[in-house]
Amino acid sequence: MTSSTRALARLAPGLANALSGSTPSTSVLAAASAGSQLISTRGIGRVGVPEFFARKSPYTEGTEFLGTPQNHQELLKKRPVSPDVTNSHKGAPYKHYDFPLTAITSIVNRVTGAGLSVGFAGVGALALVGDVPTMVMAYKSAFPMLVVPTKAVVAFPFVYHTLGGLRHLYWDYSKLGNNAQKDSPLDLKNLPTSSMLLVGTSVAATVGLALM
Repeated sequence: MTSSTRALARLAPGLANALSGSTPSTSVLAAASAGSQLISTRGIGRVGVPEFFARKSPYTEGTEFLGTPQNHQELLKKRPVSPDVTNSHKGAPYKHYDFPLTAITSIVNRVTGAGLSVGFAGVGALALVGDVPTMVMAYKSAFPMLVVPTKAVVAFPFVYHTLGGLRHLYWDYSKLGNNAQKDSPLDLKNLPTSSMLLVGTSVAATVGLALM
């Protein structure tokens, strides 16, 4: 007789007495206990008893390794924060992630775009209250040594954001390529080349415009 059959045999009298209304509380408890044993064992016959049922398996350490280490507060302070590119807390390494040129050029492209928006808004606000060309001439007369640096500061966002936008348009119409040929401009090995070209061209064009 299997364990499931024995559990059913113990369960039947208790249930019958409970339904008749004359069952003591101990019979109800016995029936409930037998029922719980039946539920816990009824699936074993179909799937088979595990090799290490109800005893520790030699293949794993079980749950003995679980728990909080004594130095968990110290370990929490040393956890890297994502993204973390600076020394944000004592004892942490200086860098957790690389900060390549491609990331820098991408950030600068967005910063120059925001700067152009703010600049246009500022010039528009000045135009509402005064004559912008007259203000420019007054600035040149008052600070002649700052004319070239100011022109460079104004020219760089225009040049860089324009060239960066053209690069994105080129990427939009370029094929991704495949891992064998490595000839796509979007390949990781080719991206730094376009970034260096973008920076060099922007600096050269900015210097040329500032000296005009």
